[in-house]
Amino acid sequence: MHRRSVSASSMLVALLVPSVLCAAGGTAVIARKGKAVTVPAAWPAGIAEIVNDQTRTSGWNSWFSEWPNDVNQYAFEIATTDDVNRLIEKLAKVKSDVRQIRLSYLREPAGLGWTTRLPEGNCLAVIFSVGDQARIDEWYRQVRKPFGVMEFTAAPVAVPPTLTIFVQNDLVNLDHIKVPKGIVVTSGYVPTVFHRFNTKDEKKWETETARKAAGGRDKLTPAEQSAAEKISAFLEKIQPKKGGRSATTRYQKPTQDCPRNTRKKALAKELSQ
Repeated sequence: MHRRSVSASSMLVALLVPSVLCAAGGTAVIARKGKAVTVPAAWPAGIAEIVNDQTRTSGWNSWFSEWPNDVNQYAFEIATTDDVNRLIEKLAKVKSDVRQIRLSYLREPAGLGWTTRLPEGNCLAVIFSVGDQARIDEWYRQVRKPFGVMEFTAAPVAVPPTLTIFVQNDLVNLDHIKVPKGIVVTSGYVPTVFHRFNTKDEKKWETETARKAAGGRDKLTPAEQSAAEKISAFLEKIQPKKGGRSATTRYQKPTQDCPRNTRKKALAKELSQ
């Protein structure tokens, strides 16, 4: 497993005490295009079928010292919405209590964790994320408490099997997305740390982590606003009794278009070396 060390993101300033700020962080490449991935035996059955789908390209684990670093992210180069629906069907077969889809109003992902950032113009329409509860539990047994300014009330909850779909991407037609029963669908960005922090100020860390991982911004562009409205209408259609949608995360403006057949070589060059 190859690790590429980079400087820690500004998010760490908000999350860690000064004694931790000198620690190291980086990105481990855990999957490469065209090569099969072996998943941990402790992961829910069915995940291997997702991460070894023919459209999967690279995979990454964003790590930072003194954290459990359990979340893996996998990218997919889809050609049509049919590819997305195939991945959703595989997600529905995963043996997990929680399986979720997050709908992002963005065109593509950027931040995927502590230090992992994809290049602009990567044009990726789907990211699969999954955490490891056993790894978190082991970390929680050993970590000092409180952990800096974070006061845990119990072990954090790992990120469940999650597909994040970027609705503004030209390859995604939200009207043609099919969601089987048993999958939780919300609006939001790629999960990067925990599903639940289980801290005394849970909402603060949940919101701050998601916002900073994505390079938070306060105002949506017209294209983002349009995608957000499509997501709201889609959620109301599939969840009419609950209505509405969860609060969307804020995100940095993508600056490049994503034509169907022009994906940046920088993605493979920067993160697969």
